[in-house]
Amino acid sequence: MSNLLFAAGSICLLYFFILVIKHVDFCIIWLLGALVLCGWGAYLRYRILFPAGRALPKVMCVILGVVMAIGVLSFGITEGRIIRAMYAQPEEELDYMIVLGAQVKKTAPSKALRLRLDKAYAYLQEHPDTIAVLSGGQGSGEEITEADCMYQYLTEQGIPGERLLLENRSTTTRENLIYSAQVIAESRKEQSAEQVWNERVGLVSNNFHIYRAVKLAEKVGYQDVCGIAAPSDWRLQIHYMVREYFAVLKAKIRGDI
Repeated sequence: MSNLLFAAGSICLLYFFILVIKHVDFCIIWLLGALVLCGWGAYLRYRILFPAGRALPKVMCVILGVVMAIGVLSFGITEGRIIRAMYAQPEEELDYMIVLGAQVKKTAPSKALRLRLDKAYAYLQEHPDTIAVLSGGQGSGEEITEADCMYQYLTEQGIPGERLLLENRSTTTRENLIYSAQVIAESRKEQSAEQVWNERVGLVSNNFHIYRAVKLAEKVGYQDVCGIAAPSDWRLQIHYMVREYFAVLKAKIRGDI
């Protein structure tokens, strides 16, 4: 058992260094995982070599066991929901599509954003009556807003500019959804964003993000919303899936979903 824990901890540590080299955010979880697994393995090895040595109190062992069981159950249920949302099929003939922003490298879309845009382009080509809201403000290292970057990309692909609405203030997914509703309302000369809640809306994001995005939209007020899942970088898929669990957990604690 201790050898398995050491091996798992080593894999986590190696993955951590790979993510650091690639400048992937939130990679610290893999370092923490490596420390926990190797520490657990070291304790088991110690107990084997020194059976009469100091052991953890039984109460602490029970508490740790319960916490671990709850954590594994929570992780399994949440990941199941995330995976199910990844493969859900979008509705046909949506009224609006909100393309959620992602990192822009100076003026060019990152790989994650490009994958979202390619998915949006394919849907827009197949559904000529759907209007797209390109949602994303300007972050650190970005020379233009994410919305402007997306507009440039899609118009270069042949999507008419009149089918694209720009929302360029948001910095979080929740703001994407709130501000996009306002943009839709303004485009229709309506007084309140609440007047668009009943429209058929699709959310374009990378597959691992769809579950949380749809839940956030429902919490904000959207009544008829679905996900349109774009692929993600397969080399980082495991990291994205694990990271998304913590993002969902944080959103639940904050009451955002």
